[in-house]
Amino acid sequence: DPDTYRNKLGIIEFPNKPNGQPLHNIFMVEQAALLAESKHQKLAKEFLTYMLQPEVMNNYLKASGGRNSPVQKPVWKDPFWSDPKDPHISTATKTLTEGRIRLFYTFQNPAYSTVLKENVWGKALKRIVVDGISPEEGADQAIERIQQIFDEWESN
Repeated sequence: DPDTYRNKLGIIEFPNKPNGQPLHNIFMVEQAALLAESKHQKLAKEFLTYMLQPEVMNNYLKASGGRNSPVQKPVWKDPFWSDPKDPHISTATKTLTEGRIRLFYTFQNPAYSTVLKENVWGKALKRIVVDGISPEEGADQAIERIQQIFDEWESN
C-alpha cells in the first residue's frame, strides 16, 4: 500500500551507544550455497556468475522493491539507493554505506552457530542470576565453553 509505505511508516538511523559513540550495527548477508552433490553444478555456477554481475544484481534488487540491499560497491552508485523520495531505502543505504557495520558472528566463523545453539551466554546469565555465581565466574565458564566449541570445529 503506497500510502502506508510513504505516509504511515517511519524509519530512523540507528542510535549511538549510551556514551555517544557510534554503534557497530549488526547486519546479515544472504548467501548462496552450491552443494557438492548437486546434479547441475556447472549450470548453477553459471547462474550465480550471471546473478553476481553488479548490473544484474542491481536490477534484481530494485525489482524486488529494495527489500534487500546490495553489497557490491558499484551498485550503491545507482540513484535508486539514495533517492530521498523513498526515506526507507535512502536511510538504510546511508546506514550501510556511512555507518559502522559488522556481520553476525556466524558469518565470521561457523563455530559461533554452535555457541548460539547451545545458548552459552544465556546459560551463563542464568548461573549468575539464579545460581548466584559471580559475573566473573559466569563469564569465565562461558568463555571456556566457547573456546571448547571453537577447538572442536578446528579439529574437524
